[in-house]
Amino acid sequence: MATTNATINISSDITTYPISISKTMTMKKFQSNVGLEETSGLRFKKFAAEDAVVVIEQDEFTSTKGCKVYMRNTGTNPAEFFYVAKHASAAASDTAAVTIGKLYAGDWMLIPYLADVNITVAPSTTNSMTLEYMVFAE
Repeated sequence: MATTNATINISSDITTYPISISKTMTMKKFQSNVGLEETSGLRFKKFAAEDAVVVIEQDEFTSTKGCKVYMRNTGTNPAEFFYVAKHASAAASDTAAVTIGKLYAGDWMLIPYLADVNITVAPSTTNSMTLEYMVFAE
């Protein structure tokens, strides 16, 4: 049985009282104590245009299972980001109803994924940018 853990550590002095959060999650199959056993492999996608591109196809994994998606903007320029959206028709826009958010330089995300829609990204610039991503699946 495979074991995949994700750990996040957050510390901040943004409030009067210091914040310290440390959590670990074992990625498990849907309604099971068995660990996720498949991945897409760690992938890198280089962009040099502002076009939206499907990076994770909905039919690549079994839908409604216990998948997780990891993404990271490998860049260092704080003005450059990726729009992350669900569905292939997602527009590179703050106002698009399907936009999940923006990944700025060095930002990363780990989200649950039902594998029932495409995941699309679009860079904010035509400058060269690289997205690192991986799907953990059953």
